[in-house]
Amino acid sequence: MDVNTWFEVEDPEEYDEEPWDFDEAELAFLVALRARAAAWRVPPAPSMVGRPEDESSLLAHVSLLDEERTLVLGEWAVHFYGTYVRAGKACDHLFNLHESPQRGFFRASGTVEELAQRCADWFESLLSRPVVRAEWSSSAGAAATRWEFADTDEALVISGAVPADGSSPDRRIPVRP
Repeated sequence: MDVNTWFEVEDPEEYDEEPWDFDEAELAFLVALRARAAAWRVPPAPSMVGRPEDESSLLAHVSLLDEERTLVLGEWAVHFYGTYVRAGKACDHLFNLHESPQRGFFRASGTVEELAQRCADWFESLLSRPVVRAEWSSSAGAAATRWEFADTDEALVISGAVPADGSSPDRRIPVRP
């Protein structure tokens, strides 16, 4: 996998904003995160680096997609503050985080290298999880679809009314190996 495909820096000038002014610690974190990502053996996924709207942190995030359906299944982000990070599943398009351990949220403090390593391991673990699309059919076609992590059945996105009786889906289609 090409090293440059992970965590490219978003260009704020595309949105008529000033270029990012990353400090020394932020640049070191980004270099260390990219170096670790270069060794990953996971399926590709969109990833970017920038700043959140309040510009309080360096923001690194990945998205899981169902490319066949052109659907974002979820986004996970790390907010780096120099000596600590906050990370977890994003709950909105501004990359605010669900602050629940069940959603993967964590806080950590340490050196830039330690934080980059912890965050890289966390992203790699997330990207290693298989995703499936479970489909329940009706006479009119697909009645319900649920995208989920195959290793835990944790729902990512649900479309339609999934049968409440616990019936098995008609099809389970791999989305990410």
